[in-house]
Amino acid sequence: MKVAISSGLLPWLALAGLLASCQQEERQAVEITAPAGSNRIKALVGRPGGILRFPGGGASLQIPAKLLQEDVTVVFQRREASLDLPGKDVVGRAYGISPRLNFAPGAVRLSIPVDRTLPGPARAINLRLYYYCKKVSEGPPGRTQVDTWQQYHFAEFAGRSSNGHFLEFDVFRTPATGGKPPFGMLQAAFDVK
Repeated sequence: MKVAISSGLLPWLALAGLLASCQQEERQAVEITAPAGSNRIKALVGRPGGILRFPGGGASLQIPAKLLQEDVTVVFQRREASLDLPGKDVVGRAYGISPRLNFAPGAVRLSIPVDRTLPGPARAINLRLYYYCKKVSEGPPGRTQVDTWQQYHFAEFAGRSSNGHFLEFDVFRTPATGGKPPFGMLQAAFDVK
């Protein structure tokens, strides 16, 4: 049995086929390595996720697929360590992730190169991420505000990479980045004993 198709329908059928094939094409995950010497990576990341990394075995930020529900311009940056807390020592540089995003129940994975021998297991030395922010406290003289490093409660140590060269942290929310760096920067640090 033959079915006759009107010649006027052919262009519409072709357009419908083209639209169907476009919808089937999925975007690929973003994978960007910063140029040598660069301290900042900026990329449009969407539902497919992606990875942003610094060259030569540098830090990386992995964004799992389906974590972001829409396209977001993500900025991943690094700067020299500047943590100044009594009894703490740093691992690697400080890192910033913007804009402010809440990933819960998922997380992005921040991998930081290990640049020293740690004095013990992560739990024993209280290895954590800290962030630079304004600390407000109430006391007898009234309300005081100090700019300082604080433990970042929206991240947790996830372990070492399989080759042992990186410390990995799951970050569930990025800190606010208002003000000049190091505001909003994350720094890995541990207790000095």
